Amino acid sequence: MRARAHRARSPFVRSLPTRTTAGRRSARAGPRESGPHAVRLAPFVWHGSIRSPEVAEQAAYYGDGFFADNIFWPKEHYQRLIRLYRRRFAFHCHGTEEQAIVGLGGQAFMRKNSQDAVREFRPCFDNAPVYGHGPSLEEFTEQTPLTVGSPAQVIERTLRFREHFGDYQRQLFLMDHAGLPLKTVLEQLDLLGEEVVPVLRREFAAARPAATAAAPTHAGRLAARDGVAP
Repeated sequence: MRARAHRARSPFVRSLPTRTTAGRRSARAGPRESGPHAVRLAPFVWHGSIRSPEVAEQAAYYGDGFFADNIFWPKEHYQRLIRLYRRRFAFHCHGTEEQAIVGLGGQAFMRKNSQDAVREFRPCFDNAPVYGHGPSLEEFTEQTPLTVGSPAQVIERTLRFREHFGDYQRQLFLMDHAGLPLKTVLEQLDLLGEEVVPVLRREFAAARPAATAAAPTHAGRLAARDGVAP
């Protein structure tokens, strides 16, 4: 049912008009400087899937990006979906398998040292509607990408995703999970932004082969369309 709904929505998204827009100001927001700017480029489309190979096939058919949930299932499940997408991307003549556009999810809970992270997160995990009353925290972190520990451990495990799935272009993290209070979620975002993301960006960029497609950005896609350097 979800795959059918996804197929039904995709033509609508792809038919969204490109247009020229101008800056707008609301009364509450107050004045701001803004001038007309040209959009003239359809949005890049991502097809996200937890378990459906049909979604991977549709992403490949259109030459769009494929986002693998990579949250609740073992890596072998997502390896199958991503391999399918890469093969079909090349089959539909959008480029090589290495040029396919892949995104991955991930989730983490961090403290400066791993013992504090495990001690604080365990009661949240044990009583969470999704995680709780099933596998133990240790079993879940072993079988899925959930990482509970220090920022260094999150970095190390995320960098290993390349070994499992090949080079990829987008990494998203689920941080407000397991019923965490807002204060804790904000602390997690600070750790992610200050200690994890800068290292991941640097390490992924240094190891990325030249044949791998660049991450899709609006500026890069405009430059490619116009035949100029971004």
